[in-house]
Amino acid sequence: IICRMNNTLCKFYFSEAKDFHQMLFITTGSEKFLEFPEINNLNLSLKNEREFFKNSEIPFVPPECRENFLLPNYNNIINYADLKGLFHVHTTYSDGANSIEEIVKFLIEKGFQYVGISDHSKSAYYANGLSEDDIKKQHEEIDRLNEKYKPFKIFKGIESDILKNGDLDYKDNILESFDFIIASVHSSFNMHEHDMTKRMVKAVENPYTTIIGHATGRLLLYRDAYELNIEKFLEAVAKNGKYIEINTHPYRLDLSWENSVKARELGIKLFINPDAHNLEGFSYIKYGINVARKAALKKDDIINTGTIEETEKILIQLKSPIASL
Repeated sequence: IICRMNNTLCKFYFSEAKDFHQMLFITTGSEKFLEFPEINNLNLSLKNEREFFKNSEIPFVPPECRENFLLPNYNNIINYADLKGLFHVHTTYSDGANSIEEIVKFLIEKGFQYVGISDHSKSAYYANGLSEDDIKKQHEEIDRLNEKYKPFKIFKGIESDILKNGDLDYKDNILESFDFIIASVHSSFNMHEHDMTKRMVKAVENPYTTIIGHATGRLLLYRDAYELNIEKFLEAVAKNGKYIEINTHPYRLDLSWENSVKARELGIKLFINPDAHNLEGFSYIKYGINVARKAALKKDDIINTGTIEETEKILIQLKSPIASL
């Protein structure tokens, strides 16, 4: 049965009880997945999906991975419990609804070890972006809270706007004061592909950039991705040893699972970031986990699965070349 629900076409499949698992399997995977010889030869007469795979030489393929089938070891793909900390978090210093301390208490209760605070930068005037004085005040508060809530760790960050010419929107002495910097586009979306790619590559090459935020700029059901040569962009990220986030907000899911696969193939490590503006925003993490699982990413592909010490070491190593400039 095909019907329309909230302007979305939906298909309903019916089967006899004895055929349920076979029908479920056939309707879950893409046509491309089902056409693989290894899959096509599965014995679908067994009692459930686990048995289909157990009776073959193929490891179980989770349903979310049944589109881009590459025969990796799916037993080790990432799970929610693997995340140790969360980056890309906004507070009342810019356009967030909660204070840093409220966020810290919430995440400690949820079992996380660290958080990366990254309010909007000064160019984001519409989001109450931070002035240089605001940054100094915030860093002093973070120092106090790090003492109060140790061993939980608060990393000092900013979501710095990538300006139209590819620059970040603070002077170097201010950028130097952060533990990490998420560089994101929030304006001038309608650039030609050549110019947008040049802009993004320049931001990647900036020695202070740590993570590229919501890299393609899409807003699902609202705005298409801006024109960007994703291959050239990803090559620049890989060459410069930088990171990209999977932004877990349901309107973004950016990087997409397809581009996450491309990033993995180039050896790029990713962050799974909530882009949280309130406590409810942390619940979006599950959507980013699903994107990562669909791309068959493993725990080692995601930076914020590391401990405090491991993550801090990575951030320090990325900043170390700056000190020698």
